Amino acid sequence: MFEPSFYLIFAVVTGLASLAIIPRSLYKKFFLYGLLFGGIGDTAFASISHLMGFLSYKNMGVTSILGIFSFWTPIAWTFYFMIFFYFLPVRKFFLVSYLVIFVALNYSVGTVMSQSGLYETAKIYRYIQPLVYLAWLSISAWVFKKEEYRVKQ
Repeated sequence: MFEPSFYLIFAVVTGLASLAIIPRSLYKKFFLYGLLFGGIGDTAFASISHLMGFLSYKNMGVTSILGIFSFWTPIAWTFYFMIFFYFLPVRKFFLVSYLVIFVALNYSVGTVMSQSGLYETAKIYRYIQPLVYLAWLSISAWVFKKEEYRVKQ
């Protein structure tokens, strides 16, 4: 149904959104956090999930990296996490709600991609995937907040 260009389009759209939303003076800071937790995090999760047989990307074309993930997915996740960190709320109530919304967003996009033939998941992974997203986002937010608090001291 979709072509390999979907991954490129997704990376470009998230990249343009990050450029439009995040002020230039803060872009470098959020890029570094986005690269660490988004780009490198996605590469680690995709590789581990692939090796365990939980997740298999499809229709990657020439952008396939070792048949595990598309070249463009870590780039899209980098921009995604930049936006995630930029809007990260301070108050605990809003933070919990924010995390739940982003877990639902991740799961929804994953479901659409899966149903579009862009990747396949093991049946058990469909049930633990929201927990993986919750852990990934929670740990990322916790480290970000700790580091930002430390820097402000």
